[in-house]
Amino acid sequence: MFIGYHILVKFFYNGDSENDFLPNEYRFCESNSVEGDLKGIIDNFDYIKELGVDLIYLAPIFKSDTTHGYDTVNYFKLATHIFDKNEFKSQKLLHNFINLCHSNDIKVIFDLVLNHVSKFYEMETITQFRPVTENPKTPQENRWQRLFKFWNVEDLETKKFLISVGKYWVEKFNIDGYRLDHAIGLPIEFWSEFYIELKNINKDIILLGEVWDDISDSNDNYKLIKHFKEFDGNTTFTSLFDFYMYDSIIEFFAEDKINNSQFFNRIIKSYSMNNKNFKLTYFMENHDLPRFINICRDYKKFEMVLKFLFTLSGNLMFEYGNEIGIQGDITYKNFHESGRVSMKFKDNHSIKEKYLFDLFKKLVNLRKNNKSLVKGNYILKEDKDVLIFDKVYNEDKFMILVNKNDNYLLKGTYFDELTEEYYEDSFFEKGVYILSYEK
Repeated sequence: MFIGYHILVKFFYNGDSENDFLPNEYRFCESNSVEGDLKGIIDNFDYIKELGVDLIYLAPIFKSDTTHGYDTVNYFKLATHIFDKNEFKSQKLLHNFINLCHSNDIKVIFDLVLNHVSKFYEMETITQFRPVTENPKTPQENRWQRLFKFWNVEDLETKKFLISVGKYWVEKFNIDGYRLDHAIGLPIEFWSEFYIELKNINKDIILLGEVWDDISDSNDNYKLIKHFKEFDGNTTFTSLFDFYMYDSIIEFFAEDKINNSQFFNRIIKSYSMNNKNFKLTYFMENHDLPRFINICRDYKKFEMVLKFLFTLSGNLMFEYGNEIGIQGDITYKNFHESGRVSMKFKDNHSIKEKYLFDLFKKLVNLRKNNKSLVKGNYILKEDKDVLIFDKVYNEDKFMILVNKNDNYLLKGTYFDELTEEYYEDSFFEKGVYILSYEK
């Protein structure tokens, strides 16, 4: 299991001004882009390493005409505005980055869009296969059709072509897997075959799918996860983003729409989908969602959610800037894209951001050293005035206190793992607490 860090490359850091594009050189250029590139990530590698994360998930790095990169123009070419105008130098830079990560026990996954490509895809470069496209089939595709064309994986040549894309980057660059964009757009039969082919190359491959209907409710998204996680009893992804739990976190912490008991039931419902070969991935933001602080508008609630995520059994994925509660750009036309802002590094952190940065590091370290937080069972203790549950894995055990009220009297003696303080028959103010029974 992993603690991941998603980097939207063009918004992170500009390490090489010579590969910059002017805004008019893109078909679509977002206003907060800083012309970030891979060298900018390498230049700030110590910052990422200090966080303690063990996986970096890169937004699309293939040839494209936009700052977000989801309009792939060629699956087998690296974007010159992220790497170098010389393809050999680009590949060498990528190899160096992956080696740097692996030497520091950090895995690397790429964002891969197999459902659709740019209308300007370089079809003439495809020589081994004869892939074909189809008309849009989903509501999302209907909205996107002026920008993209959509692969028809019912066609055998198309299926072989897309699987060859996945195999290429794993075999040639030793990457650790993919985040698979808009996986809902392709049939589960395709993903089952893709999984088998990639597993044959690397038995530990990470295939993290985005299965989400952005106009449906939490129950519909739960059903989608249930449907896509297996095909004929076999695993299709090693993980899926849990949009069901994302919706539940907002309803519980930000909107107060569900109570303690309902929220705990959703935690258990989510947890029940995990098995030996499949673990859900939990998150509070991504590049297609607003920054959580702009949803809850309360740093206390933000901090509570940050702590809570580290108590969930499964994988975790954090958006760049989550570690400091970075604000979105509320002037964006589309609120769901307002989180695409330029990164802030330590020299520019406010007092609050420094506090959250240090808290994030503590949470990562605590989780890495306690298996009950990573894969423990949940045992409910209280769900009336507050939510209290134990996380248990063998002899490793913590009490998790989620208090949305002003004060709560907790009887007994406990050790707070984050503040490193003892409490005996004490009042706890609003917050999330990770407590051990004795120390």
